[in-house]
Amino acid sequence: MAKTAGPPIVTILDDVEKCEKDVIESLLAIPDGRSVRVIINSGGGSVYASLAIATVIKMKQLRAEAVVLADCSSSALLIFAACETRRVAPHASFLFHPMKWSSEDAARLAGAVAWSSEFSRVNQISENWMIENLPINRRTLRKWVRDERYVEAIEIIELGLADELEFPMDKIIDISPKTRRRKPAAGAVRGKPARIRRVG
Repeated sequence: MAKTAGPPIVTILDDVEKCEKDVIESLLAIPDGRSVRVIINSGGGSVYASLAIATVIKMKQLRAEAVVLADCSSSALLIFAACETRRVAPHASFLFHPMKWSSEDAARLAGAVAWSSEFSRVNQISENWMIENLPINRRTLRKWVRDERYVEAIEIIELGLADELEFPMDKIIDISPKTRRRKPAAGAVRGKPARIRRVG
């Protein structure tokens, strides 16, 4: 968790399960009801990991602000939805798709049947979480998921799901005439282009 003059910053910049422990520990260290900025650039990952992070945000009643840098997809959307306010870069994208089940473990029939039931349950929980925490109707959400849509930031903003992340307009690099003057490159003659010697 980064220390800043403003609210503490928590970053999710990888598959969610890879940073789950650090993120949850950082969120738990913030006093209940306080502000936190959650920086997201993630293609998702484990639904359980995302639900866990989102649950901590809600459990501690944190005034969380999501800031999406470029990518907020798949299960990362659950964390995005858990935040009270949201800002997204104008070039960001959001992939909605059905849950995927993949396992390298050898499973017996009973285990496979049980997991199938759990898979359906978590899929429904995820859908309900999105509906309850975002101003989006179920029909639109299901269509995006069914079509496996990459939703652009402009559509997210127009639907009122987030505000646009604005960039500061101050000059970052001074390109005044004074700073444009440069020393001639080695081998260059004033007023003439430098020559490149061929060696070998």
